[in-house]
Amino acid sequence: MSEEKATKPPTDTYWILKRGTLVLLRPWATFYIQGAENVPKEGPVLYVSNHTSYLDPVAIGNVSPRRVVFMGKAELFKNKVLNWLLRGVDGFPVKRGEADMSAVKAALGFLKTGRVVCIFPEGTRQDSEEELGEPEAGAATFAMKTGCPVVPVFVKGAQGVLSKKGGLRRGKITVVFGEPYTIPKNADREVAGQEMMVAIAKTRDAWRGKPAQRVGVFSPIPPMERS
Repeated sequence: MSEEKATKPPTDTYWILKRGTLVLLRPWATFYIQGAENVPKEGPVLYVSNHTSYLDPVAIGNVSPRRVVFMGKAELFKNKVLNWLLRGVDGFPVKRGEADMSAVKAALGFLKTGRVVCIFPEGTRQDSEEELGEPEAGAATFAMKTGCPVVPVFVKGAQGVLSKKGGLRRGKITVVFGEPYTIPKNADREVAGQEMMVAIAKTRDAWRGKPAQRVGVFSPIPPMERS
């Protein structure tokens, strides 16, 4: 019986997190999506996004046409409720400030089984949407090792809704998905990382002023994808 429990997949909590955050944030935020057609309908995909707010992963998860796997700081998984919710969307911990090979292996494992994984190449929240930060050295590793498509993502407005100081204000959050591209396995990691940031900036600029589709509380939940 213990072996059955060990291999039993976690309860699917994706719908709880999506519906829950859309409802809880409704007084402050409206979510919109642009470029949904750029997300491959199947197979492994690496989202690479700018990062200015704790709401960035919430926004991406809420509007993505496919389920997204995120890594989260290890401290979050020490809380029993958060651990249950995050494990239920296949989230996995990463130890910040060190080379966490278990997190790297987990991300590569999800990609190799055809999942969508999101990373924030800058590593930490930035002060501005217009001035992107420098990518971490290993940001391109996942795409280089798997050969999967990279979809640049730009999140606009999250910082205005939830600031670095934790204040909430009414605003609009738009998630933009850019055109996918691939990174050769023999590419220079630092150069490939810089190219990621260029792709994110191009995605931001290419969609300025274009129509966006609103994502409502009862928008469809992406089908379950299990590794």
